[in-house]
Amino acid sequence: MRMTPAVASLAFLAAGCVNPFAPARDSMLELVVASDPVLVQLSSGDTARVRLVNGFDDPKGFAGLEVIISGENMPTRTYGAPDLAGGAVPRFKVPDTGYATVTARIIQGGRVVAEVSERWGLGPELHWDLNVERAPYPVNEGFLPDPENPECQWFWCASIWRSPIAAVAANYEGESLWVTLYRHDPDECLDNC
Repeated sequence: MRMTPAVASLAFLAAGCVNPFAPARDSMLELVVASDPVLVQLSSGDTARVRLVNGFDDPKGFAGLEVIISGENMPTRTYGAPDLAGGAVPRFKVPDTGYATVTARIIQGGRVVAEVSERWGLGPELHWDLNVERAPYPVNEGFLPDPENPECQWFWCASIWRSPIAAVAANYEGESLWVTLYRHDPDECLDNC
């Protein structure tokens, strides 16, 4: 029996495979900045807790945040506290090839008190999440064995970058600016596998 394209597509779908006739999806990037005033443990095994100061209107929080995303074959996008206030989550297409760069910085009193600037390789049909936090550790990743040289602890984490916040601008000892990059293929399961 000869298999028609429609029957072949149904067979692929029934077997849980990717439909070879489906159009390619655009690669996307989403910027998420943690702005809720949550209470977290200062370190593993410690009973001391700190409140994350990351409000977009707080000068000791993210009022001076600037995030710049650029790369090959894509426009440069710059986001500040006013752009992100109210829960805005920028989401946009990125190229399937080449590199992207993120620079996240906190400016307080007219000077940069923390800055992360890193680059990563892009890939086809991927969804990228850039999470930015002002915290003792990246909350979604939990306590890191070596915060000086952070490594991913959780699924879909591609990279973690850290910049200690200058002592004169820190709300507590060990406060840092964290940028965590997550990468996932929309065909992979995300929550319930």
